[in-house]
Amino acid sequence: MALQTQVLAHFASKQQHLSPTYIISILNAIHPPPTNCTPALLTTVQNAFLQSPLQQSAAPQSCLPTGIPNKHNITVPGPTLVQIIHVQDIGLSRIAQLEALEKWMNERGPQGRRVVDLPNEEEGDENGAQNGGNEGLSVGKSMCKVLFEDGKGERVYGMEVKQIEEIKVGMPLGTKVSPCLAQH
Repeated sequence: MALQTQVLAHFASKQQHLSPTYIISILNAIHPPPTNCTPALLTTVQNAFLQSPLQQSAAPQSCLPTGIPNKHNITVPGPTLVQIIHVQDIGLSRIAQLEALEKWMNERGPQGRRVVDLPNEEEGDENGAQNGGNEGLSVGKSMCKVLFEDGKGERVYGMEVKQIEEIKVGMPLGTKVSPCLAQH
């Protein structure tokens, strides 16, 4: 099926390796059946991917290496695709986090899902803070501890080494993340 191959190639070029059976199920659910790989079709598949759990949509090559939950203090080799299960700001007390989260949820309301590409460690240190992209909590954050899950259901904790504006308490859980880490 040439259409399936084109869709898979499109997402692979973005370091998002999706399962061929998942792509087939999405293409079969579209009526009338698509015949060409159009931007509208790719948007439909992207939206379905963002709403789905990685256990349904991710290909094995996008999963974390086997046995990684038993290792400590390592850099995850890429490309991998994980989703955020839990975010905790370990620099604030839990009471302060709950108060800030409640205030933020009352002011903000629901937010859509998207893929967040984490910056390379070699990129500029101050670029993320100057983009004005922090639309989350009004209280500053110091350092986040994040629980990630891959397509196999493996869960690992990650820590911010440098502040990443897109990762914050109150972000939509299930957000897909593709870490782009520099090799040391």
